[in-house]
Formats: sequence, structure tokens, C-alpha cells
Amino acid sequence: MELGIPYAKTEAARALLRTRDAALAPALRALLIMVDGKKPVTALLPAIKALSLKVEDVQGLLSRGLIAPCSPAQDTRPAAPAPAAPARSLAAAKFYALGQLTLILGHGDASLRQAAREVIDQASLLAWLTACEQEVTTLAGEARATRFRTLVQELLPEATAEAVEPR
Repeated sequence: MELGIPYAKTEAARALLRTRDAALAPALRALLIMVDGKKPVTALLPAIKALSLKVEDVQGLLSRGLIAPCSPAQDTRPAAPAPAAPARSLAAAKFYALGQLTLILGHGDASLRQAAREVIDQASLLAWLTACEQEVTTLAGEARATRFRTLVQELLPEATAEAVEPR
């Protein structure tokens, strides 16, 4: 076993850690959690000693197939799932618009917030969004209003987004 290289958890180790099974002593479990594929064993020695373990215990994890040597540049984390597209709905568009109004207009959005309480369907949402866009145009300019409209349209259901007339 090479002490100067990093070791990473194997899939078997991840599965064992997920189950929180008592197959590992608490100190070995803690050691396995610390093995991250970035730090070599020599960097873990103080922690290994603090857990009352020895280098032989690391060798035991290796022989059980719970850790494997890796190169320092290797990414040992499981691949992250692709980010999901934001949910498209009238409610999502409305709440996103409210957040944007606060950022763009600051405290000048009180009347639009009050009007948002009256939004109950597609038609009222589209009318409210038109009023919001006009207010953003007045206070922040045409470019900001166009960006506001574009971002909100991305959250509208496709049929509703098509109903919004481009300026």
C-alpha cells in the first residue's frame, strides 16, 4: 500500500455508508468517511491516530474493496444528476416576477404586489405582467423590461408563453 497517494471510496463503500450498517466499527466508519480521493494517507495519519487506528486499518479497507488508489486529479464524487428544467406554471411565473420586481424596483413595487393578489387565472396574470413590464420600463428602462419579460416567459406554460405578444 502506497501512503503518499490518495485513495477514494468505492461504490461498495458508498453503499455501506448509506445503509449505516454496523458492519464497520465506528472508528473505521469515520476513517472511511474521511477518505475522499484528494488527501493522501500521510495527510490522514493524525486523524487515524486520533481514532486509535493504524495504517494497517487503512490496508484492511483496501483489501475489503472499500477504497481504491486514485490519481490526485481524478474526481471521486459520483456524477451529479443533470439539473432539471424549471417547472413551467402560472404560479412559478408569478412568483418569479414578484421576486424580480423587488430586485428591480425595490420598495416601489407595492402597488404591483397588491395587484398580484388579484391574479387568479391566465388572463389576469397576463394583464398583470403587462402592467409590471410597463412599470419596469418606466423606472428601469426598455432593456430591463425586455429582459424581465423574457425571463418570466420562460416560466410560463408553453401555450401561455405563446399568447404573450412580443414587443
